[in-house]
Amino acid sequence: MKDPLSTRECGLEKNRLEALVDGIFAVALTLLVLDIKLPEDVAIATNGQLVERLIGLERHFVIYAITFVVIGVYWVNHHIQFHFVMRTNRMLIWINLLYALLISFLPFSTDLIGDHKELVLPCVIYGVTLLSLSATSYLHLRYLSSHPELASPELTPELIGILDRRIAFFALVSLMSIAVSFYSTRLALYVYCLFIVAHFIPGSIDAHLARQPDRRRKDRRQRA
Repeated sequence: MKDPLSTRECGLEKNRLEALVDGIFAVALTLLVLDIKLPEDVAIATNGQLVERLIGLERHFVIYAITFVVIGVYWVNHHIQFHFVMRTNRMLIWINLLYALLISFLPFSTDLIGDHKELVLPCVIYGVTLLSLSATSYLHLRYLSSHPELASPELTPELIGILDRRIAFFALVSLMSIAVSFYSTRLALYVYCLFIVAHFIPGSIDAHLARQPDRRRKDRRQRA
């Protein structure tokens, strides 16, 4: 029978992949603000005119703030899932590169919504991008759970169920926003505020992570 400790030495270190994904998240968050700009060919002579122009950018400010939070939420989700990764392999690396590709696409889809406020298609593209991120998170979790040599022993079936429900919720919100966009593209943006509510209200994942130090101490006492 193979020693579990030697099995967990299989694969590659995860540090470089974490650094790459974190860097892509940082760039995506930075690029968002570059889409907020005043027209360069319009002279602004008074404070009143400047205020009027800034008010005209309201949609850009709203989608910037919403996407900033959305990207932050997906970074936290990736951080939580990657907490249970001990080692990586080629397939897990490519799954995470797909995740990074979708994150890097979000500034473009955000700009589409800001520049075409009456069109439904930009909202659909934005929602499909977030749906694809949820699908990639699900694929990452499924692959990790089927390759225990790469995963932490703390990735239990109970925890997998909690993470599955969290992924399903974010996918549902994206579907809701796409559906609402056919009625109101403005309202469709605010549907994503549900991400904020769900993220900052303590849930099952928080309780599970809080219990981990107690479990580690118990395991050490049992081994002693």
